[in-house]
Amino acid sequence: MRYWPLGLALLLGACGDRGDGTGNATVATTDDPIAQNVVAAAAQGTPAAVAAAVDCNNTPSFVPIYREAQVTTCVSGPDGEPRHVSGSIVYTTHTSPGDVLAWSLDQAKVAGLTDAAVQGNKLTTGVHEGRKLMIVSEPYGGATRVTVNWGGPVR
Repeated sequence: MRYWPLGLALLLGACGDRGDGTGNATVATTDDPIAQNVVAAAAQGTPAAVAAAVDCNNTPSFVPIYREAQVTTCVSGPDGEPRHVSGSIVYTTHTSPGDVLAWSLDQAKVAGLTDAAVQGNKLTTGVHEGRKLMIVSEPYGGATRVTVNWGGPVR
């Protein structure tokens, strides 16, 4: 019975401050969307290769993003096919819609999307080795808004 106060003191000491001043355990968080994607994917059992491909800063090489792009929206993720992801990126630039499409067409062909074609304000491709691309470029408030939709295998 005389060791009871000592045991209680040890127990209370073990439940003490965890770094936030409240006595509660702290949880590190991040505003980094890449890390958030990886954590969310891992929590749902997504393989690391797919989680890495979901990173909007790690888009596949066949997805052209103009060098002056100001990305406003980026979503990507597994799309139901094994080891396959797709995504959508929206960005603005001060380059004309036609020049963005011409540049995107060149980039798509270099990436092996040989049937890439521009019709009006849209570039489309067929499916090549599981890769597909569609880009819409249009005037937007004195600039150009570009929407890139893509899908492809994880490499």
